[in-house]
Amino acid sequence: MNQFEKLTNFESVLAILSRISLFGGTTQAQLQEILKRLQSGIARQGETIFSKGDDPFYIYILKSGKLQLLMTEDDAVLEVHDLCVGECFGEASIMSMHKHTVTAIAKEDSEIMVLSRRALIELRHENIELFALLMMNIARELARRLQATDAMLLHYLRTNRTPACAAPA
Repeated sequence: MNQFEKLTNFESVLAILSRISLFGGTTQAQLQEILKRLQSGIARQGETIFSKGDDPFYIYILKSGKLQLLMTEDDAVLEVHDLCVGECFGEASIMSMHKHTVTAIAKEDSEIMVLSRRALIELRHENIELFALLMMNIARELARRLQATDAMLLHYLRTNRTPACAAPA
């Protein structure tokens, strides 16, 4: 999926954007500044939005439908997360400037909004305050995800670890 067009129906997405942590703390004027930079496109059921190893070009926001993030390694496939309307994805790759570590696939016909890396760079030059707010919000979201991952790892270790001093059976 690589065909996006300028978003024109701003009213249809204001309610979605106002619930997204990426845009937390923005004023109405700042939100309008972001809206004019958004693009949208359609992903058909089963279509790949991006694959593990692809270069990052966008921060994605699910406007309608359902998507699935999959982690793959050799022949193993792990369903990482099912995305719902209003969820963002791809921002970690944009921030790190590293290739995507998961594959995103449409579980059903879906509309996706994107904020391109180019739009972020333009924003950095035109409105450094808004750019800084977006970067801080992305960092907060990534920190939340890291904490959740740490909690899952700790739970896994607690439930699957054999005590080091356990006597042989």
